[in-house]
Amino acid sequence: MKIEDIMQILQEQMKVAIFATVDEDNKPHARHAHIGVANENGVFFMTHPKTNFYKQLQNNPHVAITAMSEDGYLIQVIRIEGKIREVGRERLEEILQDNPYVKHVYPNKSERQGSQVFQLYEGEGFYHSMTQGHRYVFQIEAK
Repeated sequence: MKIEDIMQILQEQMKVAIFATVDEDNKPHARHAHIGVANENGVFFMTHPKTNFYKQLQNNPHVAITAMSEDGYLIQVIRIEGKIREVGRERLEEILQDNPYVKHVYPNKSERQGSQVFQLYEGEGFYHSMTQGHRYVFQIEAK
C-alpha cells in the first residue's frame, strides 16, 4: 500500500484522530483533533494559540497521532509518531475547506481566522487492517 493511499484513508475515512503531546512537566495529554489535510507531505491540522494543545506543540515538537475506522467487517488503524512545525495561516483556507467540525469547535469566524496550522512533516507511521491482517510501515519526510 502506498503512502498516498494511507493518507487518503486518514483524511477521508477517519477524519478525526487522537493527538498525544506532553506539557512542560512531561505529563502526557491526548485530545481529538480534525485531520485537515493528509498527503505525502504529512498531516496538517490546526489549533488556536489560546489552547493548551498549542502551548504543548510550541514546547515540544514531538507528537503521536492515532485514528481508527470501522466499516462493517473492515477495521483499520493508523498510527504516526513524528515531529511537527508551525506553518502559519497560509494553508488555513485549505484546511477549513469542507471541514464540518470547524464550525462547532470555532463557531466565531474571527476566532477561526486566528488559528494556526501545523504540519507533521517527519516521522514514522504504521497502518494495520486489523481484520485483514495487512500491516504497512511508512515514512513521512516532507521538505
